[in-house]
Amino acid sequence: MNDPAPPPGKRATHPARRLLALAWHYRAACLGVFGFQVVLLALGLGGLGLGGIAIDVARHALAPATLPARWPFGLAPPPAWSPGTLLFLAGGAVLVMAALRAALLFGYGIAVGRLLHLRIVPELRVQVFAKLQRLSFRFFDGNASGSIINRVTGDVQSVRAFIDGVLLQGAIMLLSLGVYLVYMLRAHVALTLACLAPTPVIWLITSVFSRRTRAAYEHNRALADDLVLGMSEGVKGIRVTKIFGREAEAFDRFQRRNVAVRDQQEAIFRRISRFGPAVSFITAIDVAILLLFGGRLVAEQAMTLGELVVFAGVLQQFAGQISSMAGIWNTLEQSLAAAHRVFEVLDTPVEIASAARPVRLAAAVGGASPRGQLRLEGVSFGYDATTRVLEDIDLDVAPGQCVALFGPTGSGKSTLLGLIPRFYDPREGRLRLDGVDLRDVDLGDLRRSIGVVFQESLLFRSTIAENIAFGHPEAPRAAVERAARTAGAHDFIMALPEGYQTRLDEAASNLSGGQRQRLTLARALLLDPAILLLDDPTAAVDALTEEEILSSLDAARVGRTTFIAANRLSALRRADLVVVLERGRIVERGTHAELMRARGVYFRAASLQVLGARDADGEARP
Repeated sequence: MNDPAPPPGKRATHPARRLLALAWHYRAACLGVFGFQVVLLALGLGGLGLGGIAIDVARHALAPATLPARWPFGLAPPPAWSPGTLLFLAGGAVLVMAALRAALLFGYGIAVGRLLHLRIVPELRVQVFAKLQRLSFRFFDGNASGSIINRVTGDVQSVRAFIDGVLLQGAIMLLSLGVYLVYMLRAHVALTLACLAPTPVIWLITSVFSRRTRAAYEHNRALADDLVLGMSEGVKGIRVTKIFGREAEAFDRFQRRNVAVRDQQEAIFRRISRFGPAVSFITAIDVAILLLFGGRLVAEQAMTLGELVVFAGVLQQFAGQISSMAGIWNTLEQSLAAAHRVFEVLDTPVEIASAARPVRLAAAVGGASPRGQLRLEGVSFGYDATTRVLEDIDLDVAPGQCVALFGPTGSGKSTLLGLIPRFYDPREGRLRLDGVDLRDVDLGDLRRSIGVVFQESLLFRSTIAENIAFGHPEAPRAAVERAARTAGAHDFIMALPEGYQTRLDEAASNLSGGQRQRLTLARALLLDPAILLLDDPTAAVDALTEEEILSSLDAARVGRTTFIAANRLSALRRADLVVVLERGRIVERGTHAELMRARGVYFRAASLQVLGARDADGEARP
């Protein structure tokens, strides 16, 4: 069930049309469910009609002067049948119909459950999540995690409700209203028109209700996003909260968000609570007209008592269907608000993708692995149209060279690293790998040729072996261990009770920071990438762990081009080339020794580190 993004410059289809298209995809199952309701409607009317006939049979037997029972479709029982026989047969037929209705209601429940909860919800969730996997980092930069989670969970459920609570229930309502209307008109035209005279007022009330609640539901989804985000931040930041003793403040903050959702939801419920009784009051007027007008018709023998009872039952069913409009409109507004958010994800253009005819790296380099020669030509980049994070970057990196990116926070180090695997594309200029523009390279080939170790070592809640083999699940155990050895992780893994089968807790909290970082390095090395990107991998570890990680990196970068964003001299000294960034521009470049002799920006920053180390230890570190 593919849902392509609309062409650039073209407005996305209205959510209602998209929802109808979604229902059309499941049309066979929807028709099956609708078929159940048609049969249930027929059985309900049949039972009601037989009840009316039974009343007239009994009444005529007791008072022969009254009108006899009128049988439908010109059918009539043999004259020899006694009233007792007719009542017995009518009662038996009603019981059979009731049994059939019970069986059909069971089948209806099973069919609805399979359609909604076993097909639509799982498939739509998968579709939204699959699209999220293809969206660029820019989408996630611009949307809070709470909003994204809510779209995959709560909003998908609300979209599902459109098929059950709007489309199917609406179709059933329209069918029922049509059948009931025909039935009542056949019984007595004037009585029908009199009883239904107040009905147009219901349509007016419904229209006003719809306009006022749509914006309220959209606001409610935004508040729910904020609530989910608050819960997520509260769980992730529980250590910080406890360290600073801010549990009460965290609770109050969450409580305010919870109350905001509750109060806004209460405002919606108040509108619904006014809408429902208003509709019910108008339908009660129908009943009052029925008693006055219909009672006179029975007294004048223009209608039998049984026919009036059946007419009253059908009118009650008609009024019930009209009253159900409140629930249907309420569900519709919820569904439209949620559908807008779900389809917003599905319609978001995929910014970073392979070219129409991508270049395969193996073919570009003559069937061999990429050499790792990387060139940046006039590269400029900004996360929005008004600011630039990188400006006119020119850099030529030879295969196997180690390049350190140095600069203050916000100078563009991590951003430059993010352009190499095409997490983003430059606004101006281009990057070439082995002479091929990155935008022409098959995206899968490119990213399989690049290993990335982020500053935050994200590991999944699974075994150590599965985490290392995340990018290559079919990798043999020997390859996993080889990557771990290169990353300096094998020894501490084997010291664990279950070795490589040790299961990590959430966020790998059962490992130290240095251990987590070495596992992420092993994960990056398993694919034997031609380029290795390291985003300040020693920023959050102590000096001893830093030295262990850097020693592992020395082994890991052999034979591959390496970029390391770092500010510590221990890492910068190891680089073949240090690139100094300031406000998104390259202001200096050279080896550590060359830059120290130049006595520029790098020299001043390095001198401050040396002075800091001398103050801390009483002597300068080598």
